[in-house]
Amino acid sequence: MSQPARIAPPSSSPSRHPSRGFTLIELMICVAVIGVLSSVAYPAFSSTMASTRRSDALLALMKVQLLQERFRSEHPSYAELSQLGMGSAPPSRHYDIAILNPSSDGYVLHAAATGSQQRDTRCRHLRLTVEGLNVRYASGATEATDNSAALNDRCWRL
Repeated sequence: MSQPARIAPPSSSPSRHPSRGFTLIELMICVAVIGVLSSVAYPAFSSTMASTRRSDALLALMKVQLLQERFRSEHPSYAELSQLGMGSAPPSRHYDIAILNPSSDGYVLHAAATGSQQRDTRCRHLRLTVEGLNVRYASGATEATDNSAALNDRCWRL
């Protein structure tokens, strides 16, 4: 004789139907790991961005210096920015450029950080002074540009 088929009730056993997805603890561990990694990576990233933007300012200052020498070869004194055909801000707009005290002997170029670049506290102001054949580089957090020689070299990448 044949036995009747047994119908088993549905089981909610986890071994029979493995759950899909993550537990809350696993998600919290992932969030913690991402938090630690981002707290380490963000300062390095923002430092690199500040350095890159500073390079734009250095390039703009060197361009003005070349334009000044070209202008001076044809005129009795150095020029203002307007005479050189430049605006006060390089294309990146992270620094404002100014020429201070142009004369027949020299001039001072000053770059002041603007916008988010002002967070670059050690190199917020860059100053290039040309007096005759002497060129001096200075940098600082304020317009006094009073960084030490080591910090100054770091700002100017000398």
